[in-house]
Amino acid sequence: MTSGYAQVALPLPLHAAYTYRIPDALAGRIVPGARVVVPLRGRRVVGIVLSLVADAPTAAPLDVLEAPDEEPAVTAPILRTARWVADYYATPIGLALRAALPAAMWGATRTDAERATERILALSADSPSLIERERLFARRRRQRELYEALEGLGGRAPVRHVVEQLGFGDALVRALVKGGLARVELAERFRDPFAGTPASAPPTEATPDQRNALAAIESLPPGRGALLFGVTGSGKTFVYLEAVRRALAAGRGAIVLVPEIGLTPQTVSRLRGAFGDQVAVLHSGLSDGERADAWRLLRRGVRRVAVGARSAVFAPVADLGIIVVDEEHEASYKNNEAPRYHARDVAAVRARIEGARLVLGSATPSLEAMALAGPRLDLVRLPVRVGMRPLPPVELVDLRVAPRVQAAAPVPWSERLDEGIATALERREQAILLLNRRGWASFLQCADCGEVRRCLRCTVSLTVHQSPAALRCHYCGHSEPVPLACPACSNPLQQTRGVGTQQVERVLAERYPGARIARMDLDSTSTKWSHQRILGAVERGEVDLLVGTQMIAKGLDFPNVTLVGVIDADTGLYLPDFRSAERTFQLLAQVAGRAGRGPRGGQVLVQTRNPRHPALVHAASHDTEGFLAEELRARQWPAYPPTVALANLVASGLDEQAVARRAAELADWCHALIARHALALEALGPAPCALARIKDRWRWHVMLRGDAQALGRLLRHAGRRLPRGRDVRVIIDRDPSSVL
Repeated sequence: MTSGYAQVALPLPLHAAYTYRIPDALAGRIVPGARVVVPLRGRRVVGIVLSLVADAPTAAPLDVLEAPDEEPAVTAPILRTARWVADYYATPIGLALRAALPAAMWGATRTDAERATERILALSADSPSLIERERLFARRRRQRELYEALEGLGGRAPVRHVVEQLGFGDALVRALVKGGLARVELAERFRDPFAGTPASAPPTEATPDQRNALAAIESLPPGRGALLFGVTGSGKTFVYLEAVRRALAAGRGAIVLVPEIGLTPQTVSRLRGAFGDQVAVLHSGLSDGERADAWRLLRRGVRRVAVGARSAVFAPVADLGIIVVDEEHEASYKNNEAPRYHARDVAAVRARIEGARLVLGSATPSLEAMALAGPRLDLVRLPVRVGMRPLPPVELVDLRVAPRVQAAAPVPWSERLDEGIATALERREQAILLLNRRGWASFLQCADCGEVRRCLRCTVSLTVHQSPAALRCHYCGHSEPVPLACPACSNPLQQTRGVGTQQVERVLAERYPGARIARMDLDSTSTKWSHQRILGAVERGEVDLLVGTQMIAKGLDFPNVTLVGVIDADTGLYLPDFRSAERTFQLLAQVAGRAGRGPRGGQVLVQTRNPRHPALVHAASHDTEGFLAEELRARQWPAYPPTVALANLVASGLDEQAVARRAAELADWCHALIARHALALEALGPAPCALARIKDRWRWHVMLRGDAQALGRLLRHAGRRLPRGRDVRVIIDRDPSSVL
């Protein structure tokens, strides 16, 4: 007997759902959003039920094997959000749902395998009387001590705690159980890696600007959003916390998104200080089990505040009342694998679906967010810093003419920056130094024949690293020893070109031998909790000079930082990407905001070879709106977002000629479709990508730009009907964060 059929989405790159029969034994547990275990080509796989149907398809479907959960894993609002993601980004619904659940929940086994369990020693319900106790424990002193210890712990305690902390052996535990005085139960153990995180006390008094911002957010109709445009140090975090507190007081839940794992410890500390154990953390730095535990606590309503990076936008928060997207301009909110969603845009959709308020916050809003201010977002301003502290003065140091410290070569080290660091150290203040390039040097070049060692799998040069010494590719991870001689001409003289954070760290150690130095980049933060360890040391005053990449540029609040130095502001300014100027401005404005947050004030020194570039000029004057206006004019022609909608279709494969042919076919297909349906779009290309080869795969692309609705029509058609080649893969990237 069966109870109908289920349309099941599987986490595979297939747009069609699979149909399975529902056995009577599982009928009550299989509903839309439920996880199910189903057979597929001799395997057991996990899928999500999309809908129930009464009629059987032509082919005889197989049975659903299991329904492991008591309630649907995907709530109705999240299922609707995932459907929007699949439709808007032209991606299979199964891949959209895969992004919505922790990886541990996609294993084709029962839920016990996903959960951590522990043995609990619990006293029996019928406790012996005092007379019986004297008889039972007459010659069993240690058993009496164990029994009384359990009574003092409320009648139950983990066996591990009893043995390791209280000092009772396993034999005593077994004896108590054998005598019927206690029992051992299996219980879920929720892993909370942030349980010991220090909690920061939240501010208690709002400024007038903060009160006005909160009133504006409070007055938002359900489902509408606000862009909180506040200068660095203006107290946006306080507004977030208070807005979340008000949502909780109304019986609703909250999601707080942050762009970087490195910002999570400080954010968690502040949220825990305000809301205690109601906070659950979701980000990729946690183990699969830890993420699954946090997800389950939220799904059950035990915790009501989710904080994390982009995937936390799918957190199963019950009765969602507010979504906060901090630093909404950050590129890390864009997912770079299917589904290629942008968490900011998904947050807006989910807020509308659930009737929640949306708050996008930034000191340097993206052009896309500013374009929505008015029609879809209320613009809320925090124009001054808390305490009326001034923004730090920014000085552009022209490296073409500024006197340099020759002893620091090849690092571009001006005397002005050198003096600023020395003064900060003399005053026992802290400094932050930014260079958005990790490693020791950009590449290694033969001094005789000019040969540059390149990655065998990517069309990029290998970056020189020290500690340990190696040549590494930052795209595919390839690593090889530093050669003792040129592989092309055997010349032993090899010269490093360009500068990375490791080399800056060496210069700092040599010039300021008494300074305590820390480096924060992808190499130094690869281990768990490394972000927290480094930032904690800075906060405690155990670090004088912090050097790092862009991860130190935002969200950090250290009152004793009085100097920010940008080693080379030009590193990302001329990348072949239409967002390069915007990214450079945002990076400089954000890192400048780390200085002068305390009573001692601060200053910012920006080294550059192009001090007249608009991005640098506006950053130096803290003129965000002036930059946005100028950049928006530059995007009118040639047209780029937000003036038009954009999608990047990327063909990749192992054979360069086959990829080029496939890209040409793709361009022809797009041109024909645009002409046939008179779509307000243009197709550009085909052309090789700026990074023409990554991980052995050659890359060509076709860009589509024009009307958003027309683009959506074409992409939905392409997602299902695009001719597929066997050896060349085509990805659809709508609203790309980069076209490299």
